[in-house]
Amino acid sequence: MGAMTSRAGLALGALLLLGSTLSANGAEARGSMAPEGLAPADAEHGDRDVVAWLRAHAPEGVEVSMHEGRAEATYETRAKDTLASMAHALLPLSETYLWSDLADELVKANPTLRAGVKAGTRVVIPNLVREVPHQGRLGSPKDAAVRGLYMRGTTAAGHAYLKILDKMALRGMNAIVLDSKDTDGVLTYKSKVPLALEAGAVEGAPIADLARTIRFAHDRGIRVVMRVSCFHDEWMQHHKGKEMSIRGKWGGVYPIGWLDPANEMAHGYLVDLAKEAMDAGADEVELDYVRYPVIGIKNADFHLDAIKKTKPEVIRDFVHEMHAVTRARGVPLSLDIFGVVAQGKRIDVDMLGQDIALLGPECEALSPMLYPSHYAKGFLGFEIPGNHPELVGVGTKGTITQLALAKDAHALAVVRPWVQAVNYESPDYGPRYLGQELKSADDNGGSGWLMWNPSQDYSTAWAAVPQRPMKHEVASRAR
Repeated sequence: MGAMTSRAGLALGALLLLGSTLSANGAEARGSMAPEGLAPADAEHGDRDVVAWLRAHAPEGVEVSMHEGRAEATYETRAKDTLASMAHALLPLSETYLWSDLADELVKANPTLRAGVKAGTRVVIPNLVREVPHQGRLGSPKDAAVRGLYMRGTTAAGHAYLKILDKMALRGMNAIVLDSKDTDGVLTYKSKVPLALEAGAVEGAPIADLARTIRFAHDRGIRVVMRVSCFHDEWMQHHKGKEMSIRGKWGGVYPIGWLDPANEMAHGYLVDLAKEAMDAGADEVELDYVRYPVIGIKNADFHLDAIKKTKPEVIRDFVHEMHAVTRARGVPLSLDIFGVVAQGKRIDVDMLGQDIALLGPECEALSPMLYPSHYAKGFLGFEIPGNHPELVGVGTKGTITQLALAKDAHALAVVRPWVQAVNYESPDYGPRYLGQELKSADDNGGSGWLMWNPSQDYSTAWAAVPQRPMKHEVASRAR
């Protein structure tokens, strides 16, 4: 299971993953909390606002009007138009998420398009937005409990995205942790960060419009936590290694796919990505791989003597720098940390650079990666640690214990553990197992939880988390 082992150091006995901040109830969604029984005058005013918004955002050739109290729009085709190009251009005006689906809807609404696109034809644009798109953030959940799951950029750019969001809303789950970039360093969206463009890190990005992808989650009451893989970045090491990479003892680039955690250029790049995510409406920024590498580092030179810092101090200072940026915008910052550091052993803490007592005051949430399958055989006397979902509670409690050692205890992070939502090295895995993980997190002081499944198959999650009473339209689309 390569995707599993590539995301953590199995040699340390526990893997790392992501953090987030989510909403306690799908009913908080803008789409599901639209006021019912609007007065006619208010409804008419809202329709006029929609018409104005459509006109402001319409591409050339679109005409928008009001008919019987509803916004309508048509588009006059041009010589170079194709069905695909029209669907791409008109997508921002539509409630339809994918351009391919809008292309089908255009044909249904305009049967003449079945014979091809002819210039000068005026076509009806179906499924127009019904209200002015909301660009803000959802804010923190009322009970501060985050209950969510990990999502790849390719998933968010495909047909499964809305289905997953709807199933989450039906169960009161309130956030996704969406990749900004993973350890390969390739961005999942069309970034405009200069260094990303210069290095080609945006090539092939599956998400065309990050703000729109976030908005569709917000419409369902789902917060979006943008995950940034920090210092494990294979793409940037390959393209900007001389300026940003960890060095070998011989002075050259140390070829393990890692940036130097003390490198100011690397810091600036990561801060720029965080700013871009917040500009797009992200509800939280989550830093993964915010640590030093621990495998294959025999000939690495971290130049710690020269900078007169320890690894934990380097990581703390970078997180402090990032926190100043997110806090200025009122956006929470969360960190993924190795589950093993919850035990407080200095050899692990000092190798990774993840000291919970130092990091707790520098962020809003800590997410230890507490996958039972990733603990070494014999951990706490267990022959098969992967068959012990209660290890989630052990790690959650241990993280809270380490937080209590912080010198600055006035504003400590909450603990939001990552749990295993995949059948890996766990013979007893299933809905009951996953439910026990979640209960173990809750019973031991966790502020919610995050599920990790690298294959994006959350069928076990849907069976483990009970549905909640929801409005009819949410329930019907989630089936």
